[in-house]
Amino acid sequence: MLVQLVSLFAFAASSLAVPVADITSLGYLRCSSEGQVTGYLSKSLNSAGEYKGVSPDSDPNDVNHRMLVSLDVTATGTQSLLVKNAPDNDYPFLGGIGGEEGSTIGSNGDYLHVGGTELTASGAKPSYCGNTYTDRTNNLRKCESAVWVYNSTTSEVTPRWTNDDGSVVDANIGYVDASFVLTGDKKEFEDSWSDSVEWITLTFET
Repeated sequence: MLVQLVSLFAFAASSLAVPVADITSLGYLRCSSEGQVTGYLSKSLNSAGEYKGVSPDSDPNDVNHRMLVSLDVTATGTQSLLVKNAPDNDYPFLGGIGGEEGSTIGSNGDYLHVGGTELTASGAKPSYCGNTYTDRTNNLRKCESAVWVYNSTTSEVTPRWTNDDGSVVDANIGYVDASFVLTGDKKEFEDSWSDSVEWITLTFET
């Protein structure tokens, strides 16, 4: 009798179980600077394999040129963003790629490129994964894909980079020379590379 009751309760529980909802969502990455919307991440790469921006102010068909990403809206740590309309299917993830000084950022002005990468694990150190910058320039660079943190309250998407030594940096996003960069210190970047950079906040827009 006890076995029958246990089996009955188990059947009832399984019958009432709610299916797990799809936790991924498709959307665009909207760019804002100083509280003003400036455009979106574009699905297009420049000649160096870096992702560009697209603005409705300069492109009336900007919706057709925006990057479309798949994002896990329930994730609390870093995750990889799959670019659904990536121009190069060999490197379908939006990731960070080592800059001129390497793949470590922090309190100096060093920076990372933003381009297409292969998949890397969350929290992993930079590795020589395939990426669009290396592919286009023949300069071997390390990269990471799982560097994006989604805030479900604000819908902001922010980069969190793991350095070569395992230290973690909440990076800043800059837009300069029609491409995006990640850096640990805004002022040091401006002093070392460019003071015409536009500091960007990314927001996931469905």
